[in-house]
Amino acid sequence: MIVAFQANRQPVRQGGFMGMILLSMSHICARWAGIDRTVRWLSWLGQRTRKRQPGLITAPILAEKALSGMAYLPMRIECLEQSLAVWYQLNRYGHPAELKIGMRITPLSGHAWVVCEDQTYVQTPGLEDFTVVANYPPWAQSSV
Repeated sequence: MIVAFQANRQPVRQGGFMGMILLSMSHICARWAGIDRTVRWLSWLGQRTRKRQPGLITAPILAEKALSGMAYLPMRIECLEQSLAVWYQLNRYGHPAELKIGMRITPLSGHAWVVCEDQTYVQTPGLEDFTVVANYPPWAQSSV
């Protein structure tokens, strides 16, 4: 088990269970309800379960925690589900994160990623070639 410490704070355990739940919810909701409804639902849920002391955990650790359950799931988790999970987790802990969905023409493909504090999560090679077609703003207030 990996344990990350921050100065004068409690250890953060990198467990896969909550990551599995979050990724599974993102997968099912995105497939059945669509992206817009899933984003609205995650925003609604996150605002009601917001952490009382935001900013205690850094954004890279939160992103890693959100994706930690992928190794245990029997289904394939695409970039959209990964990005939804990371976007939810970062905003829930007070890190304003933007969810972006982009397309590129040659070769025709799409990708979803998250931008938070000048850092990009759920990257792919050639990310600069994608044109943003959907952008979901952060719902968290900055904790910094």
